[in-house]
Amino acid sequence: MTWLAYFILIFLAVRLAVSLANLFTRQWLKNDEVIYQPARLPVRNSLPMISVLIPARNEANNICSLLSDISYQNYPNIEILVYDDLSEDNTGELVKSCIERDGRIRLIGGKPLPAGWLGKNHACHQLALEAKGEYLLFLDADVRLRPSLLHNSFAHMKHHRLDLLSIFPVQEMCSLGEKITVPVMNWVLTGLLPLILTRISSRPSLSAANGQFMLFSTESYKKHMFHFSLKNSPVEDIGIFRLMKRLGYRTNTLLSNGDISCRMYGTWKEAVTGFSRNVAEYFGGSIPPALIFALLTTFGIIPVVLYLPPKLSASFIVLTVMHRLVISYISRQPLLQNLFLAPLQQLSFVVMVIAAIRHRLNRVLIWKGRNVYQPSVRSLGT
Repeated sequence: MTWLAYFILIFLAVRLAVSLANLFTRQWLKNDEVIYQPARLPVRNSLPMISVLIPARNEANNICSLLSDISYQNYPNIEILVYDDLSEDNTGELVKSCIERDGRIRLIGGKPLPAGWLGKNHACHQLALEAKGEYLLFLDADVRLRPSLLHNSFAHMKHHRLDLLSIFPVQEMCSLGEKITVPVMNWVLTGLLPLILTRISSRPSLSAANGQFMLFSTESYKKHMFHFSLKNSPVEDIGIFRLMKRLGYRTNTLLSNGDISCRMYGTWKEAVTGFSRNVAEYFGGSIPPALIFALLTTFGIIPVVLYLPPKLSASFIVLTVMHRLVISYISRQPLLQNLFLAPLQQLSFVVMVIAAIRHRLNRVLIWKGRNVYQPSVRSLGT
């Protein structure tokens, strides 16, 4: 067991190095004052149109707040399309009331979900068919935006000549259930992947994406109609990112510096169910590596303490604390809160992976009234 203890210690040091790389390469969306000078453009109104595309199913609690945020964006040339995906609440009526205040908003009525499609993928595809802009921005209905978001995002796209930009929002957490679940995903992501590689490397394995914010060049998107290509994938965001890398497109994923935020879930149960949909994608879509990672990072302290000298055991604890603090900082999350709740976050992570195993075996995961699993979705070990 001594070899396992040394492996766990070395693996922690590597993950700390990755998180430090994300810190020192500053993988946040920058302010346009740094990378974009509006005066260099001849006329602001000549900026290309961005189509802001929002798939919405039962989003009555969120949709008006998001549409208000979009209306106050300082990027002038936009259209706003909302697809009411057969909502069972009054989402559509609320969108109509927002249209009275901003004529750039257009409501698209939902169609019955065709066989072989997942709901969000179908909604995004329908929105893309209606969009007229030179850029397509897909937003989830539960995000909140600062007025500078579109300007800064467009600037980053132009500066790096990207075909796709995805951003992980700052996560807002209110309940204890959220605080011991939501930080887990950034902890996994920024401890395993230097985000700069999503831009400078062409390897599809070095991919990350968040469907809450995905900004495409229309030319590349409509050439391949990516949501159609992955119409039955429950993790279409990462799948699209990998596909674009394989096709040779320029991509990038960043963390938010506050321009975009989101309260994803309200309870521990919602968060576990939600994250169990995509936790395996952080490990190449395979459950076994996710389970091994969860067990080693949660219970690895046991062999370290039992089989390593006291100085190395103390080093393990110090590195663990540093790792948590660095990731909390780059994720714009409360440092001491995440450090104090780390044991509960780890246990929640194990539960997420177990839930993912159960969902794959049963091929049932109900999300917003629909089963996200389709016959062709990958099996447990792939």
